[in-house]
Formats: sequence, C-alpha cells, structure tokens
Amino acid sequence: MPNPINPLQDLLNIRPQKNMSDIIYEKISQLIQSGSLPEGYIFPNETILCEQLSIGRSTIREAYKALEFSGYVTRTKRGTVVNSYSIILQSTPLKSVIHGASHEDFLEFRLMLEGQTAALAAERALPEEVDQLQQLQDKLVTARQNTSYDEIAALDRSFHESIANYTHNPLMITSMAAIAEACENETRESFSRLSVLSETLDQMLYLHQAIIDAIRNQSPGEAMTDMLNHIAAIRQ
Repeated sequence: MPNPINPLQDLLNIRPQKNMSDIIYEKISQLIQSGSLPEGYIFPNETILCEQLSIGRSTIREAYKALEFSGYVTRTKRGTVVNSYSIILQSTPLKSVIHGASHEDFLEFRLMLEGQTAALAAERALPEEVDQLQQLQDKLVTARQNTSYDEIAALDRSFHESIANYTHNPLMITSMAAIAEACENETRESFSRLSVLSETLDQMLYLHQAIIDAIRNQSPGEAMTDMLNHIAAIRQ
C-alpha cells in the first residue's frame, strides 16, 4: 500500500523535548487508530526520520519497540510496518482503542455495554449496593442545587461505574473502567455545549432515579430502557 501523501514528520508535528519516545508512541498510535497511517504503511528509514524530527536513533527505536509490543506495528527486513486492524485489536488495551474511536462508535459501544450493565445490576445488586447508589444520587442532587458542574460530572462517572460493579461480572466491570474517563469527559463537554443546561441536568437526575428504582425493584427491562434514555439524552 502506498504511503500517505503527507510526510510522516508533518503528521507527527512534534518538537524535541523530554520523554520523546513516549510522545512519539502516543502520536503514532493515534495516527494508526484514526487511519491516517493505514494498514501496510512502511515507516521512513530510521536515519532519515531521526534527522527530520531532530531526535536520536535510540529514541525512535524505543518508540517502535513500544508500538510493536502494543501490536500496532511489526518490524521486518522491509522496515517497520503498520499491522492490520484485527491484529491491533487483539493486542491493544480497550482504553487505547476507545481513545481513538469516533463519537458514533463510542456511543454505540456505550449503549450496548451500559444498557446491559443496568439490566444485570437489576438482577444481581445487593440491597446495600442499591442504597449506595441512592447515596450517590443524593450527592448529585446537592451538587445540582449548588451548580457544581465538575462535581456533577465526577459523581455521574461514579454512578455508572458503580452500576457496572454491581453486575458482579469482571468483564463488565473492566470494560466500564476502561471507558469511565471518556464518559466523564464527554459529560463535561456536553455541559459546555448545552444552551439549556438546567433542564438537561434535571432530566439526568430524573433518569438516574428511575434507574435506581428499577434496580431496586429488580426490573431489568426498565433499568435497561432508562439507562439507554439517559445516555442518549446526555449525548444529544
């Protein structure tokens, strides 16, 4: 596959500084996830790339080693080559994949995951765990009254992580932990874009309470529906 028209140094757009190997790793992994460096892309000769970026060969080799360990590239006699998406997915942590996902893909994954976590929590949550959810909700209500938006976003994250924890399914818990930071950031961004924030917050609190009530009543279908409505409302 031919290399992209833009030289790699233009895509990276970095300047020499401390921890350059980590910075190069992060930049290249993001370019691979976004498709800017497609499957089969062959990286420039090490000597040439080091001259273009004004870095030492040990720096680029450390970055390549980390990229290879993470499954992004393979180092062969032909050079360093971007792996297929399937190979990358087998090796890359979920959190890294989510970081590079589109908003639409992230929403689809979140709806699938959290709808099911709410349903399972309704089946498996212990009474004391439901009480803990209610305590989080009470704190959210107080934060809403004080218009503490940063606190609301953090508490909302805890609310969703707690529901995943109450499924008692380690895969559900781990998956939610991987996306929790992205969910919190998205909530904060949504707050900054909303023209009628108070109505949205009131709706969020209303649906939170509906989810808690469904979990308390052991109603998986209602819990799932309320969760899906909640996520869709925040996204809109």
